Amino acid sequence: MNAERSDPAVDELAPLLLHGAADDTQRATLAQLLTASSGNRRRFLEHTALHSQLAQAAKAGQFSGNPAEFFHALETPPVARPRRILKFWLPAAAAVIAACLVAIPLLPASASAALDRVIVAAKSSPDRCYQIEVLEPADPETTEARADRGRFPATNHLEGATLWLRSPGQFVLRQTLPNGETRFVGSDGNESWSRRGQGTSRVSDDPERFGGGLVAKRREIGFLDLDRQLDELKPLYQIEWLDRSNHDLWKLRGTRRSADQGGAREIELWFSPNSGLLQRMVLRQLPRGNGGPRSIALELQSTAPLPDDFFNSTHPHTTSP
Repeated sequence: MNAERSDPAVDELAPLLLHGAADDTQRATLAQLLTASSGNRRRFLEHTALHSQLAQAAKAGQFSGNPAEFFHALETPPVARPRRILKFWLPAAAAVIAACLVAIPLLPASASAALDRVIVAAKSSPDRCYQIEVLEPADPETTEARADRGRFPATNHLEGATLWLRSPGQFVLRQTLPNGETRFVGSDGNESWSRRGQGTSRVSDDPERFGGGLVAKRREIGFLDLDRQLDELKPLYQIEWLDRSNHDLWKLRGTRRSADQGGAREIELWFSPNSGLLQRMVLRQLPRGNGGPRSIALELQSTAPLPDDFFNSTHPHTTSP
């Protein structure tokens, strides 16, 4: 059986990593290549074996007569012939690969690159379920019922609410109302809808018809269409690191660039550095005009697959998927 072919990019990236010259993006790309293919791992072993042998030879002074020969050898992709070398260096090379696979995603990266990782993970994660926690309640003068938002404004009943998301642009928000009813607000990406309990759904092709105050308008960051709104973080917010001390959970902070734009004043993103999956999102100092709480947090509960029609108005949503 023929060995699996390797990606040519391994020949470009492996020497950079082994020479200590790879940047964060190159390290992350190589990690993905090593994870994806045994052929790529084998090729990296060959680079590691050659690099180790040449380094030992250089240390012993074997290139003292012609130093340029050492650098030429380092820049020349290894051939698969020297099985004796591979056999000798295989344990060490395998250890290097294992270390790379574990450590590369955890190496320091720019805040902007980390945000890109979160965005990619959000768009590639089919179904997610978040629970909402109110961190800072609404100002008393904004909690009164308004005629244009009905008896139970969506923004006033977020504590303990559950939000299911599917890319792109699909969501279901479940809220418990003061009268004991359960309300569902959702969108399948084409139409929005609202329903109390097992009653009849009200449906509209206007994405802002239901969930007033929760659907982000232009130049605002909300959370119902989380994937699109993550894309808008870079132009609207200054992104910086909040915490990278925990290897399991990194934190970014976004500060609103302009007081004239809408949305939260600050946003925190807590995510897995390995997968980029968003574990927790905090929206601080939300606009007072929305009538809802000043600050909320979304906590990841599950990534279990949901029924195909879960985001449709016709799905018989109950207290669980």
